[in-house]
Amino acid sequence: MVQCPNCGAANVEGATQCQNCGGPLSTLTAPAPVYYPQTPFDRSFRGAGPLLKALIGFILVLLIVEVLQALSGSSTFAERFGEFLDSNLLLIFLILLLTAYSGYSSRRYYRYYPYISPLVAAIIITFVIWLVANMLGTLGSSHDVDELETMGDLLFSILYIIFLLVLLIGYIGVVMRANRPEPPRMVPSYPVPDLPRPTGAPAPSQPVPGPRRLVRSDRNRILFGVCGGMADYFDIDPFLIRVLWVVGALVSFGAFVLAYLIMAILLPKGP
Repeated sequence: MVQCPNCGAANVEGATQCQNCGGPLSTLTAPAPVYYPQTPFDRSFRGAGPLLKALIGFILVLLIVEVLQALSGSSTFAERFGEFLDSNLLLIFLILLLTAYSGYSSRRYYRYYPYISPLVAAIIITFVIWLVANMLGTLGSSHDVDELETMGDLLFSILYIIFLLVLLIGYIGVVMRANRPEPPRMVPSYPVPDLPRPTGAPAPSQPVPGPRRLVRSDRNRILFGVCGGMADYFDIDPFLIRVLWVVGALVSFGAFVLAYLIMAILLPKGP
């Protein structure tokens, strides 16, 4: 049924003229694209915001390097891994910069970002695995654990395969989403005034917000949307969640990476 915007009378579906008052019914068009608003941090600092976030992350990395160097006298692993991080500070800063601007672009240029997101995801995932491989190799050589060194060498040998696989799967998903038919959702092309309903007409149902759930974010994601979903759940900036995950991955010798992958598999995808 179609409700007349003038008199509120109910008309049959597809009618163009009201049977009660004779007025024209609202023409129906497809809804406008969904707009994902930027965060207050984005609106405050605009294009400089990602640079500030990258600098904050870089300062935290420098703090980790200083802690490892302070522990180098009592730990061979701390000494070697601290030297490894210190020699790759420029690369780490560039990855942080890429991560920050990637998150900003996913909100600012949400229409075009999906076309480059697989490449960004492949670069970041490959970098994280490369970091874990170095960590395992350093840990194995420092404590004479051949199994850890073997695992590190194995990760090194398949880095390019992981990069290509993530890139291929990502662009397959982009093509599938581009060719997915959208369900027709018809809305009035102009605002309908709030008019009194005819006698006996049922009151329109109001949407009731459901309980907040922990899901993978589809609008604020770099890899799988786990950090974005946690940021939405706790109502904080997603950059802080990502920094905590990176620091946790370094401190836990890669255990946080495994936890991230498990959450990416178990958490449902958000709207």
